[in-house]
Order: sequence, then structure tokens, then C-alpha cells
Amino acid sequence: MDVFTTRLESFTRPKRGKGVKTQSSQKWPHPEYFIATPETLAEAGFYFDPSSEDRDNVTCYMCGKELSEWDEKDDPFEIHFKKCGKKCAWANVRCGLGTEMDQDGRFVFTDKNRLPTSKAMEKARLDTFLFGDGWIHDEERNHGASSKKMAKAGFVYSPHDAHDDTVACIYCGISLSGWDSNDDPTYVSP
Repeated sequence: MDVFTTRLESFTRPKRGKGVKTQSSQKWPHPEYFIATPETLAEAGFYFDPSSEDRDNVTCYMCGKELSEWDEKDDPFEIHFKKCGKKCAWANVRCGLGTEMDQDGRFVFTDKNRLPTSKAMEKARLDTFLFGDGWIHDEERNHGASSKKMAKAGFVYSPHDAHDDTVACIYCGISLSGWDSNDDPTYVSP
């Protein structure tokens, strides 16, 4: 479930809910005007994981946090960061980003530990590469695009499918993939 498209598809695929003996087509039960939509929930790190008691239950792919009983104004980014920001790398890095923006969408880092160059944020970004099967290029010794260099350069691991090496900069929104062994993600061209 570390792949965004897999998390998103979990909201539409037929599934057997926890505690349910037969497979049924359980779909996201809330209307599109809710802030918590399949798209926002998947981006906030959640996949759809309903049960017979909690028909709108979601689970974070990284920290395993389960949340349910969504209301119209519930923001999955804010809630995930508030509940898991200290222990979940995805909640810290991706969901906490909104806390560092003003109403015009500009970054205003008020906490020096949340600056993109801080060791705390670099460590949180690195943790996204270490989750699950880990970063594919860490298997190759001295690969230029190691997980440590990626995290230092400001990237998080954001695969689109299995064995994908797509990374994203959450600060500028760019996504890159197809990393070669001589690539250096920290290089800035003159």
C-alpha cells in the first residue's frame, strides 16, 4: 500500500471488510463534498480498510493508524499529522506540510525543526525510503541516488507502482524517476 495508486484504488475495489464473511462491494460511504475523499485520504497516506462496524475506516500504509467516523469538515492531512506526526514519517513530512503554509499557500516555517534543511525533516524524509521493501537503489553499492542523498536533496519516496523509483519534492511539487547509478540528486546545475 506504499504506492499512491494502490491506496486510491482501495476505495473502489470490491473487498471483504473486517468481520464480514462474504465479499461485497464496499465503497467509500461519504459524498464528494466531504474534505476526506478517496484522493485526499490516499495522498495523506491512507487506504480504505472498512469493517462491519466502521464502514469508513482507513489505515495509514506507513504507521498503521486506523481512523474512522469521518465528518464533512475532517481534513485527513491535519488529523493524520495531529495524531501521528511524531511517529509516522508520512504524517510528519507530507501531512505536516499544511501547518507550514500561510493562507496564500506560501511557506512560513515557524518551527526551525520543520525547515526543509533541518536534520529532523531530513530523517523523516529518509524514513519514507526505508519503509517496506526499501529504496530500490540502496541495493546497489555506491549508487549516486542513494536514499540518504535523496532525503538530503529534499525528496520523499513516492512510487506509482511496484519497483518504481519515483521521488517527489513536497516543497515544490516536482516528481522525478529513472535514476541512474551516476545521478546525484543534490547536484544543482550552474
